[in-house]
Amino acid sequence: MRSSLSLLVLFVASCGSQATTTITGDAFAFNEGTGSLVADAHVFVLEDPELDATTDAQGHFVIAGVPIGSDATLVLEHPDFIPIQTGTHVVPAAGIDRITFQAVRPVIRDALAQLIDITPDPTRCQMVTTVTRVGRSLYDEGAHGEAGAIVTITPAVPSEAGPIYFDASVLPDRMLTETSEDGGVLVVNAPVGEYTWTAELEGATFTTLRMKCRAGFLVNASPPWGLQRL
Repeated sequence: MRSSLSLLVLFVASCGSQATTTITGDAFAFNEGTGSLVADAHVFVLEDPELDATTDAQGHFVIAGVPIGSDATLVLEHPDFIPIQTGTHVVPAAGIDRITFQAVRPVIRDALAQLIDITPDPTRCQMVTTVTRVGRSLYDEGAHGEAGAIVTITPAVPSEAGPIYFDASVLPDRMLTETSEDGGVLVVNAPVGEYTWTAELEGATFTTLRMKCRAGFLVNASPPWGLQRL
C-alpha cells in the first residue's frame, strides 16, 4: 500500500504535468511598417505542432494549452513568405504575450542576400535578432534598437557568417562592428544546431537568447522577445 507521502508526490507531479498557459502574438511583414500584418498564416509550436493557430485579419494569434516550463519555438507558415521561426523560450506560468514574427518575402530575402554577397544555403539557417532599447518593440513606430552593442554567438560561427549589423537604414553592412539605432544583427548560413546570443554594452544588461537553427529556416527573434535591454 502506498504511503500518504507517495500519493502526495504523485498528485503534485500529475498536476504539474497538466499545468498550461497561453502564448499570444502578432505577425508583421518585414520592413513594411507596423500596419503591414500577415493574415491567414499557420502558427505552431515547434516542440509540439498540435499546439497551433491561424492569424486573424489583424495578424494576431492565440495558442492555448502550452505546458508551463516547456520550450516553445514558434513557426510561421504562409505561401507569400519564407519559412520562419522565433527564438526559443521557456514558457513561464504567466504565458508569453506579444511574441512577434517579422515575416520576410522571398524578394526581400534575395535582395538582402545580394547586398551582402551570399547565396542562402538550404542545408543551413539564417539567424537574426534586434538589440532593443528598454520598453521598445515592433509595436512602436520608428527605430527601436540600442546602438553601440556588440553581439556574441555561442558556439562561435565562421567570421564570414557574422555577426553582420544593420545600419540605421535597416540594411546589413559588413563594415559595421556594433549595432546602429536599428539594432538589427544577422548571422548567415549557420550550421544547424542550437545557439545562445548575448549582447554587451557598457552600463547595460540584456536578456540572453536561444535559437534553434534548422536547415532552410530564418530564425528571427524580434522585439520584444529578442535581445532586450533590461
